[in-house]
Amino acid sequence: MVAMPISSAQSYFDSADVVMIVVSNDELVIDVNRKGCEFLGLPKDKILGKNWFDNFVPGAMRENTKRVFHDMLNSSLRHVHSEYPILKKRGEEVVVNWHNIISSDESGNTIGVLSSATDVTEQRRAEEAMQKIENRLQTALDSMLEGYQIIDFDWRYAYINESAAKQGRRTRRELIGHTMMEMYPGIENTDLFRYLREGMDKRIPHQMENEFVFPDGSKGWFELRIEPVPEGVLVLSMDITKRKQLEDELEKYRLRLEQVVAERTAECSKVNEQLVREIEEHRKVEEGLMLRAMILDNAREIIFLVSSRGDFTYANEAASRTYGYGQDEFLNLNIRQLLRPEDEKVISARLEEVIEKGQVDTETVHVRKDGSFIRVKVHHSLVKTLHGQFIISVIREAKD
Repeated sequence: MVAMPISSAQSYFDSADVVMIVVSNDELVIDVNRKGCEFLGLPKDKILGKNWFDNFVPGAMRENTKRVFHDMLNSSLRHVHSEYPILKKRGEEVVVNWHNIISSDESGNTIGVLSSATDVTEQRRAEEAMQKIENRLQTALDSMLEGYQIIDFDWRYAYINESAAKQGRRTRRELIGHTMMEMYPGIENTDLFRYLREGMDKRIPHQMENEFVFPDGSKGWFELRIEPVPEGVLVLSMDITKRKQLEDELEKYRLRLEQVVAERTAECSKVNEQLVREIEEHRKVEEGLMLRAMILDNAREIIFLVSSRGDFTYANEAASRTYGYGQDEFLNLNIRQLLRPEDEKVISARLEEVIEKGQVDTETVHVRKDGSFIRVKVHHSLVKTLHGQFIISVIREAKD
């Protein structure tokens, strides 16, 4: 048995405002202070003499915790930190961070461990909840149609989602950890890189349309938004190559139309009727091409964050463009206000289903601010935070 500490040390031990427990080599509790008794919810006589691990450590962790304890006794270290769960009076399980001091007798033989404890249960729960949120947000980013990439201050790809990798004709594995110059030689001599450097060095954001030349000589057009972030710069990108091709086609049609008009104007009046028909045909083609270009230009993914009651707490720019509400207006709306009257009755059940299952895919009809309808496919995901439960809705227009 370990000799009792001197009276002054014992007095400090008993009055310390931190949980303190002494466990002997044979795993028995040989002393516990007042704070320790309060923490465990037991009187001192119900703690002393008990096997610490068999009585106060959950069964699933017991053997591993014992092994760590005896490894600690046999090591040369005198101060060791450890962390494991313990059981309080009514079986409540809490996670505790321990500062362990190895105790020895006058001959230098290890006789036990004096441990002080800090309850880190809430901290670990908060970390776990935050990790779940990060995982959910990661999933949302990875499923976006818009490219999303972060370039660090060494010009390395710190993060890139699947859409951005496809736009760059590389895989995420090829890009992450490598510099832009390694992946796309000569990029440092482009206007794009100049704007990236302004974002990196001067923290100046920029928005642009950029023609990108790939290593094989092929080209693509991208609408880019460059934003400074703590890690370096964030680049949001949308492939607008098809839109640019349509614009080129429109320009060719315009030039051809002008040529036709000039030629036909010089002809006699007998060809006027044919000229009118040709102008009308070209006008219809041009309007059709312009409509297609507009659709491509606005084909952005919509992301909402709503409370479990359906109140909006966030809406991205694509949502504002699609529904006609400003982002501040969304914060005063409920998801029910995007539904037709005959569909509002199902929203409460739908929100409960998301909360119960965690993820739900639906297809429905939404109503814009101007009263027009839009059929959409919606992927709902539940996220839990310290501030409550929220639902992330990633929305795409449904294809007929």
